Amino acid sequence: MKLLDGKKLSEKILGNIKGEIKKRKLKLTLAVIQVGENPVSQIFINQKKKACEKTGINFKLFKFPAKISVLELKKEIDKIVQNPANSGIIIQLPVPKKFLPEEFLNLIPEEKDIDVLSERSLGKFYQRCLKILPPTVNGILKLLKNYKIGSIGKNVVIVGAGRLVG
Repeated sequence: MKLLDGKKLSEKILGNIKGEIKKRKLKLTLAVIQVGENPVSQIFINQKKKACEKTGINFKLFKFPAKISVLELKKEIDKIVQNPANSGIIIQLPVPKKFLPEEFLNLIPEEKDIDVLSERSLGKFYQRCLKILPPTVNGILKLLKNYKIGSIGKNVVIVGAGRLVG
């Protein structure tokens, strides 16, 4: 069994992304929406922010209190979606239990759905019609490719308990 170093590969990928952004003179912004206070979510948000800093992508965090109403949150998400400066949007999961995540995930248009979690994006992914892969799938494929590990003709299982991993 071989240990695969994803950290080292991620640094290489971030460097490649930074170079491509610079070469193409792109001005990208990642908008992250956080609802409520979740310490684990904060760790993931900080990782996203650091990745943006390393690549030259602008990072905007939109924080909303857990007590916000569904209607008000939908209005706020719509404002974020409608802003053309926001190239990609992530709703940081989990959201407080009183909310149904799908209500908000489905407000994100496919072209801004970085996590590929809206029903439209997932449907296109399952039909193999989506231009991007879900981040976990993409990360695993890049890791396998980097270590020259083929998957054709093999049974591969990835076990996870959440929406983002499996």
